[in-house]
Amino acid sequence: MKNKPFVFSLLSLLCLVEPLIKVLYFKAITDFDFLVIFANLLARDTFREVVDFWLVFPLAGLLILKLRKWTYFAFLGVLLYINYTIFTYEKYTWPYNSDSPFFYNYAVSLLSVAVFMYFLSPAVREPFFDRRVRWWEPKSRYAVNISCKLQTTNLTFPSQILNLSQGGAFVQDSKFLRPGDMLMVEFNFLGQTIAVPAEVVSRHVTNGAPGYGLRFQFKSLKQSVTMAKVIKVLKKSRQEFKEVEGQAA
Repeated sequence: MKNKPFVFSLLSLLCLVEPLIKVLYFKAITDFDFLVIFANLLARDTFREVVDFWLVFPLAGLLILKLRKWTYFAFLGVLLYINYTIFTYEKYTWPYNSDSPFFYNYAVSLLSVAVFMYFLSPAVREPFFDRRVRWWEPKSRYAVNISCKLQTTNLTFPSQILNLSQGGAFVQDSKFLRPGDMLMVEFNFLGQTIAVPAEVVSRHVTNGAPGYGLRFQFKSLKQSVTMAKVIKVLKKSRQEFKEVEGQAA
């Protein structure tokens, strides 16, 4: 599965177009020209009036376009504000100028609450807290078999890198590693010794092999550039292999 869960994409879209929906509601209930409607809307220019009409729903939509830990909590905060303003709305006040908020706003609000309840499940919250499960936005990983040396605070021992990306590596299983450990990864690539600090973020199985996922913690631009060069070589090698394979077929 390569796409973001549909519920996130749908809710993002509904929130992003909400100001437009309000404008269309005004057009339907007043039959005014759009120029007149926009002139009236632009006359309301205090900070809160602008935020309530144009920004609050789109902000909620933007927050769940990119799933991160901070956007999870920010979305819930905006959701609380949206529901507060809807359910404390006074007739014929801003931003709806009608006897009640529009049906669309109720629908989006209720859907947001349903999604919030859905978020209470740890499995659903996982994409916000674990980058590995955000399958729609992974860094390219390259299967390798590179001998390396792992150095923790108290121990140095040999290991094997089983796959590699710009941001991290997957190394073979070891009794010396635990999630949360900080270490130095050192390996030789095309005659160059490369040393990169990393954090052990998880223990899992990849392609049937148990091991530990490492996230690189670059301390300098040089380390980042060096790793980018390694990935560039691996990418080129993969492309050349595919070309040869295609010619053989």
